Amino acid sequence: MTINLVLTLFAGAVLVLSAFSTLAQRVSLPGPVLALLFGALIGPYAFGVLSIEDFGVPQGTLLEEASRITLAIGLTGVALRLPHGYWRKNLRWIAVIILLGMIAMLVVATGVLWALLGVPFLLALLLGAIITPTDPVVTTPIVTGSLAEERIPERVRHNLSAESGLNDGLGYLFVMLPVLLLTKPGQAWHEMLVKVLLWEVLGAMLFGVIAGFVLAKLFVWSKNVGLMEESSYLGFFVPFGLLILGAGKLLGTDAILAVFVGAAVFGQVIPERDEEQEDKIDDAVARFFLLPVFILLGLALPIGEWAALGWIPPVALAAAVLLRRIITLWALRPLITSLHDVPDTTFLSWFGPVGISALFYATLAERHTGNHEIFIYATLAITLSVLIHGLSTAPLSAWLKRREPERKQEHETG
Repeated sequence: MTINLVLTLFAGAVLVLSAFSTLAQRVSLPGPVLALLFGALIGPYAFGVLSIEDFGVPQGTLLEEASRITLAIGLTGVALRLPHGYWRKNLRWIAVIILLGMIAMLVVATGVLWALLGVPFLLALLLGAIITPTDPVVTTPIVTGSLAEERIPERVRHNLSAESGLNDGLGYLFVMLPVLLLTKPGQAWHEMLVKVLLWEVLGAMLFGVIAGFVLAKLFVWSKNVGLMEESSYLGFFVPFGLLILGAGKLLGTDAILAVFVGAAVFGQVIPERDEEQEDKIDDAVARFFLLPVFILLGLALPIGEWAALGWIPPVALAAAVLLRRIITLWALRPLITSLHDVPDTTFLSWFGPVGISALFYATLAERHTGNHEIFIYATLAITLSVLIHGLSTAPLSAWLKRREPERKQEHETG
């Protein structure tokens, strides 16, 4: 009974959201917002049709694995969206937003949470690390689709996509530091350097490069000798992400980072003429594979525990989510002046959504520390971000589009 109910509710919701996706985007109700609200409505705090316990798997395990798999598929799509030569041509953006931006966002988020939330510093640091990465799953409907292509410049869409993919995997490095300081204070720095940095992170990058290159060559060879049908693209790309995810985890590396690095290498090795097909596949993947996790999250939202928090935590978490991005991008503005003008920077400084990557890191951190507060605060931050950034997508992208003629005129006169 439960499996059929799950299939009916989840598949039915994805079907309806796919059928009205363009309309939903134009009225600023992207898929993640509607899927999250749908999950909350059918959950125990509303109609009570389904609960997270009905799945017969511990909540933390279910959400961690569901978010991990969703991230793998989402990151594969993000990496394959980027055109040939992107990484070589945009080294400045990547260096600024990853090397400096992630550290700055962590500092800002931690400072806001420590000051306003009233939690110990290490917990504030952990929560700050969880919400630091820009989420690739929530970012996808912002930068893809006909509305995004019509309103948002290509450079903005590509740079936001690249950032969300790369910093999502590197977020593991930031999260594990406070986790180790909380659980193994005497060995934290040694384990951070030897195990986390040298093996799990750098090992993931090396494994991703090798796997992405080998699988790309296999793809090209198989296609050139006529062994692969055009309809097999989707059947190749989805298992690609899941293969690297599983193998990377078996090797004991940061598998999320390995997936993105592997997909990025893959996308740059395969022929450029396949990019249009990749975009179509990515759109289909986004609708079918990425929305169910938001329904699942909606079922698991600890609404009762949120109600007991009072008004300060929502304000503190919303401030941390928004200010970490706004302060960082404008502070780094002198370094990206040649890449993005003021309207671009305004848009990029607003859209740093928190989503499924934060859910993954929150469940991972709760599993390591046993602190349920992490899940309560993180899911509240995710919900606030999905609503705030989702509802503002259409009006802010329309504003960016209206500024385009002025910017062209300034460029011509300048």
